[in-house]
Amino acid sequence: MDEPTKQTLCTFCGVVDQVTITPGRRVKATGSLGVCVKGAHYFQKHLSSRPRDVARLTSPMLRSPYGWERVSWDYAIDMAADSILADRQEFGRDSIGCYGVGQMTMESLWVAKKFFQGHLGTNNICSNAEQCLANNAGGHELVFGNEGPFSCYDDYRHAEAIFFYGHNPAINHPTVFQRYVRQNKSAVKVVIDPRRTDTVDVLLAESPHNIHLPVRSGSDVLLNCAIARYLLDEDAWDHDFVAAQVEPASAAEFLRLLREGPYSIDDVVPRITPAGMLADDMRDRLLRACELWKRERVVTTSSVGINQTVGSTGVASILNLHLLTGDIGAPGRGHVRLAGQSNASSELAMGYSGRLLPFRMRITEAGHRAKMARIWGLPAWRINSTPGLPVASFATSERLRTLFIFGTNPARNFPDLARWREKMMDLNIVYVDSYYNPEILEYADIVLPCRTKHETAGIFLNGERRLQFMEPVEEPPFDAWSDVRIICEIARRIALHLGKAAPTLSPDQGTSATSPGEAEVEEWVAKGNVDLSAQTLDAAFSYPVDEQGEPLSEAVWQEILAASRGFYNEFVDGDGVPIDFDRIRSGEGVQWQGRRRYVAESGDNRPLFSGVFRADRRRATFHIPLPERLIPFTERGDGGFVLITGRGAMSGGSSGKGQRRNNTAMFNSSTATGVENWPERNSVYINPRDARRLSVATGSRVTVRNDRGEITCPVEVSDDVPAGHAYLTFHPDRAGTHPNFLTSSDKIDPQTWQPLLKDTRVDLIPISDATK
Repeated sequence: MDEPTKQTLCTFCGVVDQVTITPGRRVKATGSLGVCVKGAHYFQKHLSSRPRDVARLTSPMLRSPYGWERVSWDYAIDMAADSILADRQEFGRDSIGCYGVGQMTMESLWVAKKFFQGHLGTNNICSNAEQCLANNAGGHELVFGNEGPFSCYDDYRHAEAIFFYGHNPAINHPTVFQRYVRQNKSAVKVVIDPRRTDTVDVLLAESPHNIHLPVRSGSDVLLNCAIARYLLDEDAWDHDFVAAQVEPASAAEFLRLLREGPYSIDDVVPRITPAGMLADDMRDRLLRACELWKRERVVTTSSVGINQTVGSTGVASILNLHLLTGDIGAPGRGHVRLAGQSNASSELAMGYSGRLLPFRMRITEAGHRAKMARIWGLPAWRINSTPGLPVASFATSERLRTLFIFGTNPARNFPDLARWREKMMDLNIVYVDSYYNPEILEYADIVLPCRTKHETAGIFLNGERRLQFMEPVEEPPFDAWSDVRIICEIARRIALHLGKAAPTLSPDQGTSATSPGEAEVEEWVAKGNVDLSAQTLDAAFSYPVDEQGEPLSEAVWQEILAASRGFYNEFVDGDGVPIDFDRIRSGEGVQWQGRRRYVAESGDNRPLFSGVFRADRRRATFHIPLPERLIPFTERGDGGFVLITGRGAMSGGSSGKGQRRNNTAMFNSSTATGVENWPERNSVYINPRDARRLSVATGSRVTVRNDRGEITCPVEVSDDVPAGHAYLTFHPDRAGTHPNFLTSSDKIDPQTWQPLLKDTRVDLIPISDATK
């Protein structure tokens, strides 16, 4: 009997598009974007594979004095539930933490938030988005009052100019780059990046009109102030739009800052030009880029590069330019967000941060807590009013005792990696993942195997806010559960344990004017978790299930959809119609709010923008940059090199024309493909000027060192890296030369708490032949 054709999603990055698995297990792109080598490689490698061939976790496991022991699901769930109750009672509600990943389905993100934050009362709940994409949301909130992007991929087709800030889409988002960016032949493309990346090479080869601005690292905000000043001097800004849609006091302050500050082209060019580049060359390129903002349709794009360098202020400085020119709310006008994590947009909408509730409400606001409690069917006092930990503080907190980790590897992905690994030795870690990962298994205590991408059903919200449904294309070859089921089973097991204990408080206790304070709630916790309600827990996590016992996605989505009503992040289409489950499953899904996000309704004279709640219409605000964000990193007088990190290796050789080793599929499924596919050791890339100064050449070994740690790497000499900068890839290698041994969690964005990993200084110490 022939195998049926099955449709699912490729979820390797924030683009997320449809694929069809044909009979014979062939992978065929069926969406409008297509599938790149990363996704195709994954499906071809994993479909019908044996667990030992792809390093799968095949059963729950428990650490014992004798090593890892396989246990039943019933026993593993019991242990997880007991750990929560024991630590919660002894150390308090905020001793529990949850760290997720931007490849969890929206259903699992919602259920985890409801369980940990709503019922258990811990705000230590965050995810990879706080490491990579949170500052994009933070920049939007600073300017518009909400986090939602207002453009889509199709805007690239209509743009007259496209600006990429610290972003390499030719490698990291190749389907969007090939099908949208490159297809718009008439648009001028500008890449703002210290490195000469593949994107730069491709675009410069296509047209001499395209521009590369290789500014010094940390110069983005200064650069954007120079562009804004140029537009003022040329009277090329939209006076009417600013008067109608921008808060007057912020407009006056921003215009004064630009006119009185040192932001002219002559002031800025010497500060942003890297050593070895002629200032006149940078000046010419910058003037050409400034002129592009006089056009009617300008699209900007940012990703992890600017988020981890100058943070939410950097993103806000881009949005300031859109406000100044009125380039918002029409095809080919606006800012496009591209993410590395496939469901990072869902993490942002669900408020995955220790300071946020779902739909971007604030923990510290009593009205927000009360509203979320009503949605979850809880008394308001159940939601903890104390903000949780920033993810950057997990490694140093004395509060954290039990940590649930879903589908990611903090043994590699966290800043201050040495300190974080030391901290994990003291934590009780419940690790939920599909693949055997030797790094994290050194620290985990309970392992719960979950279903893979091709075995899971769920909703993804991609970078342009398009809701799509991922169908499972095969059943797991053993008893793996989805994240949603694992969370629900633990919640209901806690309810069962509570049912055997002393009676708990009634679910509605404390909802009157005499609601308990935080101290009284903690007393209830210490008396045996009597603040929890077995009945409420069991009811909240008893979703309808399929024949395998998996909670049905539609039931969870209906809960999310109902909860979103009235918020800016309300899940409706361009006509304001709620997006039901059947529409998400059909075609290529539905884009959240379509083009109604920042387009005034007919006859509506209210401001275009909204805050957390959709009815909270307001004017936008020009963001005044923090002074420290206006200083390129090389001006700080710290000496040494500015460390640049990213995906993909640079070209080697002093000519800069060597073969690049790009962000290939093996790095995007590195755990699953096995360490045998990892390189032995990653290289550190430096400019020929710096190589001569250090008396090193390609193949030499150096110690890369700062006050956080040190690693030893071979050198690659490349013109693609500017002088004064060193580049290290995030790719895993067998020698463990990961840049997170050097990055710091002390520098965090004040708006979002995201660590500014790319604001890192290092020294390079040559290793002599005698000591090699």
